[in-house]
Amino acid sequence: MNIKQVTRVYFSPTDNTRTVVELIAGQLPFRQEKLDLTDAGQRPEYHFLENEAVIVGVPVYGGRVPATAFERLKKLHGRQTAAVLVVTYGNRAYEDALLELKLILQRQGFCPMAAAAVPAEHNIVRSIAAGRPDKSDRKRLRHFAKDLGRRFWELPGNYRIGDLQVPGHRPFKKFHGVPLKIKVGSSCKNCGTCIRKCPVQAISRTDPRVTDTERCIACMRCIKQCPSGTRKINKLVLLAVAQKLKKLCKERKEAEFFI
Repeated sequence: MNIKQVTRVYFSPTDNTRTVVELIAGQLPFRQEKLDLTDAGQRPEYHFLENEAVIVGVPVYGGRVPATAFERLKKLHGRQTAAVLVVTYGNRAYEDALLELKLILQRQGFCPMAAAAVPAEHNIVRSIAAGRPDKSDRKRLRHFAKDLGRRFWELPGNYRIGDLQVPGHRPFKKFHGVPLKIKVGSSCKNCGTCIRKCPVQAISRTDPRVTDTERCIACMRCIKQCPSGTRKINKLVLLAVAQKLKKLCKERKEAEFFI
């Protein structure tokens, strides 16, 4: 298959997914573009051709593709375009996310031909999988990318949808979100960073102390992006979440690759 261009596509509120997608893409010897689906706002329809490829990355929320990412991925349209699937998760489990991402992209006209499930720093309890992807992860990602590059060259021109097998079960489990409320301290400078960066515009355009809890997806982007560090989760609530996840995330999970 004569690939002319690879586009990095990602929904990445805390930048972990973006990092993984870029680590993979950085090893590929093709012209590259990027498409960041994280910020709020209107988007056009994106169309990709047979001689292009996409690397599509999303974080895992409750074992699923985030609903916000799902809606934005429907703006992508392939024409038997090769696709690499990437999910990142906070060292618990990725459950049905890879399979769901595969089915989404198939419906949009893409040919899933490789996939990766990669542990990364937990977006809520950042002490879990802190610093990941680490040196070991990066080494494995480089090897995957090199295998992927060879796979791109070897793909026959008649490659078709449905060849890639990834874990997951249907029907997918229900995910109703994480009921966390963001607290805003008195040191808030009203700089507007959180307002601009919120993927779903859940923060009031006039008062950053007001968040629409129905719209908020608890992606933690506003906390990570806040220059003054004034946006936080209540310490007792955060401790309770950490205790709940402690046993589930105790053992180090390793990245899994499918090609």
